Amino acid sequence: MSLTDYEKARKLALQSYRHEITRGRYPYLPALDEMLINRSTLKEENIGICEIPIYLICGTLTKGRQESFAKNYMPLLSDESEFAAKWIHVLDYQENEGIQDPVKACEFMGRFYISEGNKRVSVLKYLEQPDILADVIRILPPDNNSSKEAKIYGEFLKFFDCTGIYGIYFSSEGCYSKLAELFKMDLITRWPDDIILSLKSAFYNFSRLYSEHCGGNTALMFGDAFMIYAEKFEPESLLNDSDETIRENLSQIWPGHLNLIARLKKFCEML
Repeated sequence: MSLTDYEKARKLALQSYRHEITRGRYPYLPALDEMLINRSTLKEENIGICEIPIYLICGTLTKGRQESFAKNYMPLLSDESEFAAKWIHVLDYQENEGIQDPVKACEFMGRFYISEGNKRVSVLKYLEQPDILADVIRILPPDNNSSKEAKIYGEFLKFFDCTGIYGIYFSSEGCYSKLAELFKMDLITRWPDDIILSLKSAFYNFSRLYSEHCGGNTALMFGDAFMIYAEKFEPESLLNDSDETIRENLSQIWPGHLNLIARLKKFCEML
């Protein structure tokens, strides 16, 4: 059965590979060291072991195993290779025991690049697991970076210090302060565990139903859409209301948005 799973995963990899090639794009995982030529001059922070969303893992730290995986992190090498045997072993271990050893990852600007444990990430992505345990080192952008993205990331760092939450990102400045106000908190003091849990639960419920409504193709970042919803209906809606009520609320906010997304999805399927 595991060999069949590897063949399925490799098929997904080859589809991704061909998709990127036909569009003139790099078909393998990006390597952070190749993106950050000046990495040795940047400051680093040891975040330690925490759960990170798998969808935020977008590449490797060094070139090494880079070309063993397609851009979607599925395995490219032959099912007769030693690599395939090791991948299958990791899959078997996950299904029988459960992967517990954290991978090693570098975080840069809210995205993760794996330095150790790429096959574990690949297997868990294949199994559609939402999170993975990781030992994280954060690489900070240069102090003189005054771009909009760097400013938003600076606000995220304050939010992270208060909550320890990865995965909630915004495209505009000031949103983390607004989010804190919605939960009657600030970006100075550590949030109580129960408030952090409430935020995680609210964001999870919203992301699940927003993605379902949009068919996986979202015109807004989850964080931006979450903020619009929470400001109109209050975070308590996402904690106390039924799925059906939340769906109705979503339709009130974006009456034409869902039809647009459906058309976009149909168009993308034709490409």
